Amino acid sequence: MWQGAEQEFALNTNPLGLFRALNGKNVFVFRPEDNIPRAFLMNGGQCYIHSNLFEVCTPECRTPVEVLAYEKASEAYARLASWALEDETGERVHLYKTSIATDPKEEVKYSTVGSHENYQVERKTYEKNLNLLIPYLMLRPVFCGAGGYVDGSYMISPRAIFPKVLFSEVSTDWPIISTRDESHSEEQYSRAHIVHGEGARSEYTILLKHSITSYLLQAMTAGYVRKVPEIENPISQGLMISRNLSGDWKVRLMDGSQIGVIDYLKTYYLEGIEKLFEAREPQEHDLFALNEFKRVLDKLENGLFGSLDDELEWVIKQKLIDKGLPETFSIDAELSEKDAKNAAIHQYMAVTDPLYDELVEAGKIRTLLEEMEVQRAFMKPPLESRGELRVAISRHFRERMKTISWSYMKLPSKIHYYPIEFNELEGWTQERIDEKIKEIEAFY
Repeated sequence: MWQGAEQEFALNTNPLGLFRALNGKNVFVFRPEDNIPRAFLMNGGQCYIHSNLFEVCTPECRTPVEVLAYEKASEAYARLASWALEDETGERVHLYKTSIATDPKEEVKYSTVGSHENYQVERKTYEKNLNLLIPYLMLRPVFCGAGGYVDGSYMISPRAIFPKVLFSEVSTDWPIISTRDESHSEEQYSRAHIVHGEGARSEYTILLKHSITSYLLQAMTAGYVRKVPEIENPISQGLMISRNLSGDWKVRLMDGSQIGVIDYLKTYYLEGIEKLFEAREPQEHDLFALNEFKRVLDKLENGLFGSLDDELEWVIKQKLIDKGLPETFSIDAELSEKDAKNAAIHQYMAVTDPLYDELVEAGKIRTLLEEMEVQRAFMKPPLESRGELRVAISRHFRERMKTISWSYMKLPSKIHYYPIEFNELEGWTQERIDEKIKEIEAFY
């Protein structure tokens, strides 16, 4: 399933400076001349400034493992921007892969920082079954929540304080799922745009989130998940689950009954995913992700959180702060306990701070990727993907192109700008890319 991730990085100052400094590192393949800070990257992804946040998007990826590598590469782009700005100005700006930040407009106490997921889905099936996703998205933080403090209290998912509606095209409505119709692909497809997500550093957590969500979407399309019980007040119950650190998670259903969160995930989602796997030939990484998901659910069901304290993001942070605050983090001794814990969370989430890598080297956080996989994801798009086409077009037509998007480009004309589309995501071999460039040259 084609998929990707968008990550907004929180920072306290100078997002435009970071963007311009990154531009000086020769990683942009095309930046439109419209004074809007956005550019496509040499790995096929995109970087831009949105709502005073520095944002990096992965290119289109085929598998959750690819998404993981490119999301880690996005962290590296943010880190490079910080280093570049410091080289130019002497000013060091930290970037935080978090889900909650101080509101820059000072209109409310907290603002959310987006970590959004995108999945290519069959339009007809997806739109018909949207409600099947809602309980899953409300319950999944127990295995992929980012963890953090809200008003001094630790939460499994700090993002849970924000949602106001289930569906909306408008981001300021704080929806769970965005229904904006931007498939960036052929008409029979839609984009499952999940905006109720959180940034995590843990590779294990990132992989579980993308893997299980993509398998569920495929199981829905194939008809293996057809009906699930409706949850009463899903947004408010999602908030209660995120505040419950004891693990005895239950949800009320519309019929008045209650069910355990792990029971719900196993009965109504895991069984459908397992049927999907039985009907197909899963790859090794798929089997790994499914088996790990089942293991994690069993551990959570039995309250064995300690055995997950190097894998699940919310468990990792809670353990580090509860048991290693002075030894692990660089904390000002004059800070109150509340402020010290917030500072610890920020240090962990700063992709510009070495703490996370030090924890990995010390064996305190489990990793799944080899360094060379992230290096390749930083330098190049997924093999034979539309990202490779987009990078090739950007380099070839850089001096003549008006603009380029995920699925089209525009060349100048005496009358108006003609969009040249490339909706297919698959099969962009070098031969086919060369043919497309010749086709565009002939048009131009």
